[in-house]
Amino acid sequence: MKSGDRFKIRHISIDFAEHVFLSNGVPVKIDAKALEALRLLVENAGQVVTVDAFMDEVWKGKPSAPEVVTSAVARLRKVFKKSGVSDELIATVPKLGYRFEPPEPATQSESEIIAAGPTRRQSPSWLLAALALALLLSLAFNFLQRSDGLETVSLSGLTEADIKPAPESRVTQIYILRHTEKTDEDAEDPALSDKGIARANYWKTVLQHVEFDRVFTTDFVRNIETANIVASDSGHELELYYPLSFDVLKFLNTIRGQRVLIIGHSNTIPDMINRLIGEIRYPPMSHLDYDQLFVITIGEEGDTSSTQLHIEPPTPSAEPTAR
Repeated sequence: MKSGDRFKIRHISIDFAEHVFLSNGVPVKIDAKALEALRLLVENAGQVVTVDAFMDEVWKGKPSAPEVVTSAVARLRKVFKKSGVSDELIATVPKLGYRFEPPEPATQSESEIIAAGPTRRQSPSWLLAALALALLLSLAFNFLQRSDGLETVSLSGLTEADIKPAPESRVTQIYILRHTEKTDEDAEDPALSDKGIARANYWKTVLQHVEFDRVFTTDFVRNIETANIVASDSGHELELYYPLSFDVLKFLNTIRGQRVLIIGHSNTIPDMINRLIGEIRYPPMSHLDYDQLFVITIGEEGDTSSTQLHIEPPTPSAEPTAR
């Protein structure tokens, strides 16, 4: 759909005037020149836009080499791919330029998929089982601390018998963590800091008795490093996912009956969980939150339960106190 300064394609909405690119309502970072290049392509959809035309309209005669056009198109393709549009929207026309080719309309839009969510059927027996599991977990935690109104749980004294879930091949369990602390808040793709590495190793200790079938992460360095540390003993290769194009139904069908770990980001985890459980339950996370573990359990009949735990590594110099 195209209307003046606004353009919509599937779950992606673009406001060229305001320089805003949204995927499923989540802002996507994109530079102004790439967005201007996209606008020129969209306005001439189905037609070849020459390199000279890009230079005249986007770079407006400023001293630049034609390679800036190639680079801008490469950035656009990367953004579309990360946003879940696998179609080759921008075709290269050798020795001439590029052509924008809108994809065929989807049979079911991303918004419809999101709205559908997982099947939720009430089952008294499953609810009792979920309550029993929650009770066992609560008994396993050896102390609770209050911090900013949130429960903080220490797992330093847990044993395998305390936290290892009973094997149920038809039950799906999803563990979701944010990447741990990074080195530079302003860098585009920073690695983990020493504190982040230490926290990731603590998460590994917390989850040491959970046998994951699959491990998912985004393609950012800090997420990959977190996943490699936390799940280093799983023996599974990491699988990439793109949170801005997260397809709930497809994902749940793919992991049915498995126990998986997802390493995500503070600005996408709550929305992902809300879609997985089919209700708006979890509010946005602060970018300072690194202590949260989410566990989603889905029974074979679609009954869904979720738990949010706030876990900080114990302070070596302080004796734990329960409050």
